[in-house]
Amino acid sequence: GHGQDGVAMAQGSVNAWINDYEEALAIGREIGDKVIVIGTSTGGSLAAWAATQPGASDGVAAIAFISPNFGVKASGAELLTMPWGRQIAELVGGKERSFPARNALHEKFWTTKYPMKAVLPMAALTELAYTAPVEKAKIPALFIFSDSDKVVRPDRTREIAGRWGGPHELVPVDDTGDPDNHVIAGDVLSPQTTRFLTERIVVWVKALMQQQSGQ
Repeated sequence: GHGQDGVAMAQGSVNAWINDYEEALAIGREIGDKVIVIGTSTGGSLAAWAATQPGASDGVAAIAFISPNFGVKASGAELLTMPWGRQIAELVGGKERSFPARNALHEKFWTTKYPMKAVLPMAALTELAYTAPVEKAKIPALFIFSDSDKVVRPDRTREIAGRWGGPHELVPVDDTGDPDNHVIAGDVLSPQTTRFLTERIVVWVKALMQQQSGQ
């Protein structure tokens, strides 16, 4: 993920991410009373897929999705999961992908240049999440997103939320600091929304815990 160098970005795989997720949940179960997952972008893809798989989300009390990735908005993104997807992507976009940092913190914490092949496992996981039987998901979910997201497809977020089998709420966010409306909280790109969204998640979780304790 972001924060590593470009070479490290290319080492990611769907299986490795799944294993990391299971390890993180195991640690959460060990040290906490309740496990609340907050998944951003492709982390949301992973959490959604895991919520539909037997044993993959044991002990998870709730999931808060922030700008979940159920489909990349860039034209031609569907080619990434097809045979010869890497070759086609490199032919069209080159062997490396890069973007300019918006500020010093963005430069520090994001990986602004990485091999094009690094996006292939992301695309594969996104497809797994979008096609997962989320109607079977029973974990309460909060979907925080922007309908103006320029990176991922908010229409698919609404679709997944509509199909979600467990209790769920949608929190559309309009005014963010990110010009792409994808990183919709955090000091780096959207500091003005951080407090509101933090409080929104906390209020939602507390209400869930009260409901569960009353059952």
